[in-house]
Amino acid sequence: MRFSLGRKLGVLYLGVVLLLAAVCTVVVVHLLSIRTDAQRLLEESRELALTNDLDAHFESIEVLLQMRRRHPDDQVVLGLLTTQLGDVLALLSEMNAGPEGHADPSRAEHQEEELSMTRAVDEDLRRLGERVRTPEGLDADEHAMVERMRKTGRQLSAEAAEEAEHAAGDLRGRARRAAQIQAWTVVVVAACLSGALLLALRAIVLPLKALQRHTEALGRGEFGPGPGIDSGDEIGALASAFETMASRVAATQVALERRVATRTRELARAARYADLGVLAAGVAHEINNPLASIASSAEGLQRRIERGTLAPGEQEDYLRTIASEAYRARDITQRLLALARSDPPPTADVDLRALLVELERVTRHPAEQRGVRVETSAPEALTVRGNTGELLQALVNLVLNARDASPRGGTVRVTLSREEGVAVLDVDDEGPGVPPELVERVFEPFFTTKRHGEGTGLGLSLVAAVIESHGGTVVVSRAPSGGARFRVRLPLEGAAG
Repeated sequence: MRFSLGRKLGVLYLGVVLLLAAVCTVVVVHLLSIRTDAQRLLEESRELALTNDLDAHFESIEVLLQMRRRHPDDQVVLGLLTTQLGDVLALLSEMNAGPEGHADPSRAEHQEEELSMTRAVDEDLRRLGERVRTPEGLDADEHAMVERMRKTGRQLSAEAAEEAEHAAGDLRGRARRAAQIQAWTVVVVAACLSGALLLALRAIVLPLKALQRHTEALGRGEFGPGPGIDSGDEIGALASAFETMASRVAATQVALERRVATRTRELARAARYADLGVLAAGVAHEINNPLASIASSAEGLQRRIERGTLAPGEQEDYLRTIASEAYRARDITQRLLALARSDPPPTADVDLRALLVELERVTRHPAEQRGVRVETSAPEALTVRGNTGELLQALVNLVLNARDASPRGGTVRVTLSREEGVAVLDVDDEGPGVPPELVERVFEPFFTTKRHGEGTGLGLSLVAAVIESHGGTVVVSRAPSGGARFRVRLPLEGAAG
């Protein structure tokens, strides 16, 4: 038969109550017995004192009887003898009456023996009282009578002492038994409490811990077998309900995993299409910059030829720029092809000071068309490991982005410096700067603050990708001029870490 948890606790509570009731009953009974034995001891002590008084009175009576025989007419002796006899009768009455306000707690056989002896003394006293009233009635028998009464008194004393010793022995025995009961009570209560704790441990604590471990396993995604609790109480019902829930969750998870796998395949296909779109936009953006430089150089060369203002050597400068930008467009297409093949670009030592010279030459004409100057500063030659074309393209994107942000007549400054183990390239413009709420988004693909048709939002994302591929970082902050500052950090060649 299975018990519910409430019934188990109820049985446990009833057992504890019955145990306490039994212990209290035994303790109360022994306390009452101890009180009775104590009252017996006190009563026998009182009777022993009375018997001692009786012996003293008997001795006085014997002396007065002798005086009565010698002086039969002495009324004083008669009065004293009568008083002594009355006192003895009063002592006997007090002895038979028992303790004041209580029944005699002594044993029945003791009371019967005591009553028999006190009656014998009482009869002798009354006969002696009748004889002492007439002097001629006294003879030698009174001495034997007094001796008999004294002997009976000594027997009463011995009987009282024996009963007192018996009561004291009972009291000591009950005290020992009370101590044993107390010890056994402690043992039984400790055993019952241990059993109650064991029951609570096995019926409540251990099943709850098993449920806790199973819950934690479910939280980790481990849908193993349940704790196997079959107690038939509320804990068992909870475990069964929990196991049913876990089975449903496991089935739901399997279904969700299937749906997630299906959605993942669909998203992967969508991502490939999106990558194609990003790639196409990137190709257009990357190639647009060198084409714009080629067109700008060609237009500038044509205007100067038409006006006849072409300075000596300037034609070679224009043609060199056109050729360089054409080669750069070729490099872009080659890098895109290499990207499609997942081959890493070739790397070499890159002189950043020489790279800034090339950067200024490439961006000078596009910047002048907007009325913006480009200034570079490289106090020392710093070398990094990377791809020259990719780094130049990234810096060109930063400079053209700064040109678009700067007002006409403004200046874009590119500064090279050194920090611990890294080269630092700062590109500063004189525009409005980047709002703080947009700092985290400027490097996201397709994010742009330019007007529609003026930008694709891919330039800065490509810059970030190139710099990160070279083990560097790029961040945006406010420049001293109030515009935006894009700071590029690249690890120096041969620097530790």
